[in-house]
Amino acid sequence: MNLYEELREALREEIDKHNLSGQNISVKCKALSAAEAIGKPEHDDYAIIKGKEVMVEAVFRGARGQAFTDEFENVDFTVDDLLDIKLNSNRRRSIFISGLNAVFRYLTLCDKTIHCRDAEPVECAQHLSEVIGPRKNVFLVGHQPRFLEILALKYIVRVVDMDRDNIGSCIFGVFIEPPEMTADAIEWCDLIFATGSTVVNGTIAGFLDQDKPVLFYGVTSSATAGILNLNTYCHCGH
Repeated sequence: MNLYEELREALREEIDKHNLSGQNISVKCKALSAAEAIGKPEHDDYAIIKGKEVMVEAVFRGARGQAFTDEFENVDFTVDDLLDIKLNSNRRRSIFISGLNAVFRYLTLCDKTIHCRDAEPVECAQHLSEVIGPRKNVFLVGHQPRFLEILALKYIVRVVDMDRDNIGSCIFGVFIEPPEMTADAIEWCDLIFATGSTVVNGTIAGFLDQDKPVLFYGVTSSATAGILNLNTYCHCGH
């Protein structure tokens, strides 16, 4: 069973357990504006503000689940549709993952499925050293500017990002590397600190079962982390 089928099977079990199937319960999924997603933070260098990513939000019986993605579609579907959707693109995986987060949040099987806002991203970054501890080499998967700003002050950091506009840039004294350098960075590091968005872009499997500690950050991987027993960091998520 591959990773996504494991997630789907976990959702199926909860749908059956709580008699949610066949009731035509609506899951509404839409892309949020930057202001809706993260409010008015002090900095404007976040990917969502720059238009590189969007936050997709699914709502199930009032419970909200979110996921970052670079592809999206506004849809309205039933909870049963999540069990059949093909997970062969970022767009479809973002629908599934945000829906999974919403259903699991409704069932109180996960929390922190809603992104932090306004000044909270800065506050979140300020607590990083509490979870990373006395390590030396940190591999940051996904350029999260507030995290990189703090990490670069305390650790030796390497960053891999998928945004071609970032690759090759020197940000906070750290050069942003292409995805092709992932294996080398994993070999080099003491800790993999990876965006939960890897579950949407399809790269998450490459960070599992490594001989290195892995910590996933952000709201996107909320339900996934519970299902797969992953370690997470999301200090200010809601």
